[in-house]
Amino acid sequence: MTAAERRAVSGLSFIYVARMLGLFMLMPVLSLDSGSLRGSTPLLLGLAIGIYGLAQAVLQFPFGVASDRFGRKPVLAFGLLLFVLGSVMGAFTHSMWGIVIARLLQGAGAVSSVLLATAGDLTGEAHRTKAMAAIGGSIAVAYVLGIALGPVFYGFSGLKGVFLAAAALGVVALLPLWRVIPPIPQGKQTRMGGWREALKMFTHVPVMTASIGIFILQMVLGASFVVLSPELVQAMHITEGQIWMVYLPVMLLSVAAMVYPVLVAERHKRHREMLAASGLAIALGALVMGLASGHFWPVAVAAVIFFTGYNIASAILPSMMSRATRAEQRGAASGVYSLLQFLGIFVGGMVGGWGLGIFGEDGVFYILAVVGALLTLQSWNGKRLSRIFAGEAWDSRG
Repeated sequence: MTAAERRAVSGLSFIYVARMLGLFMLMPVLSLDSGSLRGSTPLLLGLAIGIYGLAQAVLQFPFGVASDRFGRKPVLAFGLLLFVLGSVMGAFTHSMWGIVIARLLQGAGAVSSVLLATAGDLTGEAHRTKAMAAIGGSIAVAYVLGIALGPVFYGFSGLKGVFLAAAALGVVALLPLWRVIPPIPQGKQTRMGGWREALKMFTHVPVMTASIGIFILQMVLGASFVVLSPELVQAMHITEGQIWMVYLPVMLLSVAAMVYPVLVAERHKRHREMLAASGLAIALGALVMGLASGHFWPVAVAAVIFFTGYNIASAILPSMMSRATRAEQRGAASGVYSLLQFLGIFVGGMVGGWGLGIFGEDGVFYILAVVGALLTLQSWNGKRLSRIFAGEAWDSRG
């Protein structure tokens, strides 16, 4: 890459990390304060966790179209300011409905598709895939750091401190827009296409297969955080403020465990097999956490297996989507992918809250086991998936 391309990718990756870090820090701790918030119910807790994803899903296309008309950087700045506003509101509210509205505002800054379009504007065709991979990797970094650091901030200053940390990250994310990321040359800005053209991606089998996979995966994540933090507190016999001491080693071990399967997938074109294995890992981990509720070692090991499966799938699915599309399709394809990604978080939060109210904590883990199995079945559908790997980057073994 040229120096300008490296600056663009590093700046965009930093914005991704800062923004998604604010999201992921909140997910494991929202359920811990639910009992002290006015009007709290299991369903509203699930809504608070998942409504961020709903707002993101609904607004991905509008933000992309707005960035075509008004420019990438102004729309990015507007989206980040919405995220900051929602974070500040969440820090000072004392009701569950206030938390729901705060999370809605956080999610209203739906700039993922704009970030991907900006990366396309500022990188050459030869380096486009590497740029997308770097940005995708930054999301994984944000996920690991967020799950570990959220409980740390919570231990020091409660839920208010986590929301304020998210607001600070949103402000910091504004800096690279004008200090790091190069200006987009006049006429270089690549359009995502009109609505009619963009909507065709919903009938594009490779894009939809990867997008359905990320929907299922994010649904698992959203539902898991309705019950996972309280389960870990109970099983590890620790206080809520000490939960970071559990999440940090669990996340580090799961990241280490994901490396070999991802390398196998990339080097030997075994994406389908590794993605199916990730669904089995999610199902097995969730099942054990449900069956062994309250027991230290079974729950700890199961949590590592669960997050290993999640991390494997989250690394493979974006690669599938990107490599299955041509350069001129990637803007619209990324919009579809991002829409279903965040819609999955919303549905997962609602499913988790509904399951908690009807079946209790153990019942939610059993639901997650079933959803993990569905990811395996969806991944193993070779007749559909073979079309994903039919492009020039894949061979028939994919």
